[in-house]
Amino acid sequence: MRRTKIVGLCLVAVFAFTAFSVASASAAPPEFGRCLKQATKSLSNYDSGKCIKFASEDTGTEAEKLKKGNFQWFPGVVKTGFTTKMKEGTIATLETVGGTKITCTGETSKGEYTGLKTIGNMVAKFTGCETSGFKCESTGAGAGNISTSPLGGPIGFETEVIPPTKNHVANELHSEAGNVAEFTCVGIKVTVKGSVLHKIAANAMKLTATEKFTASKGKQKPEHFAGGVAKEHILETSTNGGPFEQSGQTITSILTNEEKVEARTI
Repeated sequence: MRRTKIVGLCLVAVFAFTAFSVASASAAPPEFGRCLKQATKSLSNYDSGKCIKFASEDTGTEAEKLKKGNFQWFPGVVKTGFTTKMKEGTIATLETVGGTKITCTGETSKGEYTGLKTIGNMVAKFTGCETSGFKCESTGAGAGNISTSPLGGPIGFETEVIPPTKNHVANELHSEAGNVAEFTCVGIKVTVKGSVLHKIAANAMKLTATEKFTASKGKQKPEHFAGGVAKEHILETSTNGGPFEQSGQTITSILTNEEKVEARTI
């Protein structure tokens, strides 16, 4: 996604969530999984489809608590595929700190949850891409079309607070092989490398979710996980073999899972 704005789109798609089905014990939070309703009620079950509070923790009589105790947490994702599509009426932008911009009018991607905390095998395809009125394209993709390398990465805490249900979760995306993207704009070669973070919805089962990559003047927000260091996860762009320059990506995409998925913080 370093590839400036195209990168942003890809990231969003990837922002889907990653969590493959794992039948054994749950990993430390955050993790992907499913909060499913059960036929048998218990005080040791969760009290809602969010799976963040046990029925035994509710107020009221034991009988009143028991009425709600029919949800259990299952780590991982069974139907692992997801797609993304850029929100209609918006554009994706890749901007360097020096002010160079690449914009795209469309984006789609496909990926999958590859583990309790990861997504992968996500390739994003952007359309209507240009800079200063000149079309950009990946080799063989056609004018205005850019494709990324396969992308993937983990989720982690972007903030850690008390109570943990208020924590923010972010997804990091990077190329699984080589640069994030390579393309040309009127004969000028553009290379995007690095990684990017974006916040994702947490503590709620989602079939679809709006994913946003946010940046200002070439600087991504956020750019590191909680406890990380400045510029730990940033995109960088090089033109015509020149030095790499920090870049930020903005895009709003709609993520659609094959089944409802939750990223849980507890």
